[in-house]
Amino acid sequence: MKSDFKNEKFCLFFLKSIRGLKESILADYIKNGFSPKEILQTPPSALQSIIAEAKNNQKFLTKIRTDFLAYQDAISILDAEYPKLLKTIFDPPLFLFYQGNFALLQNQYLLTIVGSRTLTQYHQNTLASLLADFAQTPLVIVSGLALGIDALAHYKALENNLITIAVLGSGFADTVLYPRQNLLLAKKIIQAGGLILSEYPPETRPNLYQFPKRNRILAGLSKSTLVISGAQKSGTLITAQCAIDNGREVYALPGNINFYLSSGPNELIAQGANILLNSKEILKIYDLEKTSTSNFISLTKDEQNVCQYLKQENHTFTQLQNKLQIPAGQLNKTLSQLELKNLISLNQLNEWEINHL
Repeated sequence: MKSDFKNEKFCLFFLKSIRGLKESILADYIKNGFSPKEILQTPPSALQSIIAEAKNNQKFLTKIRTDFLAYQDAISILDAEYPKLLKTIFDPPLFLFYQGNFALLQNQYLLTIVGSRTLTQYHQNTLASLLADFAQTPLVIVSGLALGIDALAHYKALENNLITIAVLGSGFADTVLYPRQNLLLAKKIIQAGGLILSEYPPETRPNLYQFPKRNRILAGLSKSTLVISGAQKSGTLITAQCAIDNGREVYALPGNINFYLSSGPNELIAQGANILLNSKEILKIYDLEKTSTSNFISLTKDEQNVCQYLKQENHTFTQLQNKLQIPAGQLNKTLSQLELKNLISLNQLNEWEINHL
């Protein structure tokens, strides 16, 4: 067993496994230049008794040796490959497990996108528009593989040939990956050159407490986090707060004050978060300019008028007809053409709304 203590990664795992010794405290010592081996050999006075007790517990030592087998392939906070931005947060994970291209975590263009599990047409359209605008840029989209906005962010990234990273709150083995509905999505992310990331060993089953904890990784990997939707007390807001606490840029999408899924972003904006008005603001943070190969979309006079009204607020068919004063058949044709051009869509309230942010 003494030979094990010559291995820095084992020493780190040993310390991590001591009940009552917080990982954030260990991370602080490591950030200040102490190696796990040094902490074990000459413990700081505050840790002396708890470390001595663990080292003298033979049952604990035997268990640690067995449990460490699952961690030998993990990247630790001691390794050069560990993401630099993540290391700077208050409570960085000491170990990271992964499938796919781990080198992505050294990429300077990581952008985290989070939101609610429930999807509205407004949020779907806005997110789709953003990701389309990010196409042909080196941005790497980071999200949590959860149902709703997270999964949509991954899907839209793939559709626009953007690499994407999924951070899990469980292990990534097929038998435990959560949510199960997104197992195929996880495989598509890997196949497209992306990455699946977790601080838990591959066979770790999902537990409720693991998901709020996962959110600090989502916020910590990127220099910017986009909050698309969420209630005031939600996992999305936990991620946003983690980003704020660690000095990262947070952009929130404003929404109707009567819709609870916009209450979280609106509250963030009220507290000083950046208001997300268009994709150009995000590209500017990363010193990127959009290179578009798309053709200019020609609009008829009626189409221009419809878009002008919808940029102000959503309208039903009847409201548009009253404002435009044109026959129903003519308006139907105009709306159909705009929908085919992917400029407008019908939401759940049977209102027409603009797609492009």
